[in-house]
Amino acid sequence: MNRPIVLVVSRRTTRKDRPIDYVGEAHLDLLTGMGILPVIVPVVEGTMACLGQYMAMMSGLLLPEGDDVDPTRFDANDANFEFVEGTHPTKDAIELRLLHEALVHNIPVLGICRGSQIMNVAGGGTLYGDVQKEKGSARIHINYENYDGYRHPVTIVPGTPLAEWYGVESLPVNSYHHQGVRDLAARFKPMAHADDGLIEAFYDPTARFTVGLQFHPERMLIEAHGHLEVWKAFTNAVKEHRQ
Repeated sequence: MNRPIVLVVSRRTTRKDRPIDYVGEAHLDLLTGMGILPVIVPVVEGTMACLGQYMAMMSGLLLPEGDDVDPTRFDANDANFEFVEGTHPTKDAIELRLLHEALVHNIPVLGICRGSQIMNVAGGGTLYGDVQKEKGSARIHINYENYDGYRHPVTIVPGTPLAEWYGVESLPVNSYHHQGVRDLAARFKPMAHADDGLIEAFYDPTARFTVGLQFHPERMLIEAHGHLEVWKAFTNAVKEHRQ
C-alpha cells in the first residue's frame, strides 16, 4: 500500500563554502516510523516552478526550523528590521505557497519553531523581531551555553489539543528562537504560553490538524509522553486526509 506523503521543506546551510539543503533526521525517522512517506522540498530557485507537482501529492505539510522570516512578509515594525538575523527569501516564498494550499484545502500542517512563525504570518499575524529585546523579559528563550539542555515552563490552555496530548497543566520545553509570535492570526487560538506571556503553541480549531509549536517535541521524546502524541495526531490526520 502506498504511504501518504508529507512534504518537508528543507533548510539551507553552508559546508566548505558550498550551500547544502538538509532536514533533521529526527523528523524523517518519526514520519517513516509512523507509516508516512516524507518528501523533501529543496530550497532552491527552481523549486517554485515545481510546486504544482509537489502540491498534487501533498497529504500533509511539515515546516521545521530555519532562518528568520523576512520582515517584509508581514506587518512589521522597526524592531523587526533592527533585530532580524539571517533570512532566506526563497524558503519564505516556498513555504507560504505550500501553506496557502494546505490552509485552503484543510491539509494537515505541523509547524515547529520557525515553521510556527511562518504559519502565523501566512494567516495574517505578526512576529517579534527579537522576543528578549522587545519584551524585556527575564525569561531566556535561547541559551547558547546550554543549547540542547535548556528548558523553560509553559502553561497549557485547558480544552485544547495540547492539553489532551500531554494531560498536564504545565510543561518544561526547549527553546531555540529569538523571533516569536507577537499578534496571533485571527484563525488561530493559543494552546500554551511562556511565563512572560509569549505564545508557545497554537492551532486552528476549525481544521483537521493545523498546529504551530514554538518548541521541538521531536528533541524531547523521552521527557513526556505528549511529545510523541503530537506526532501521532499529525500522522493520523494525514492518513485520514488521504482517505
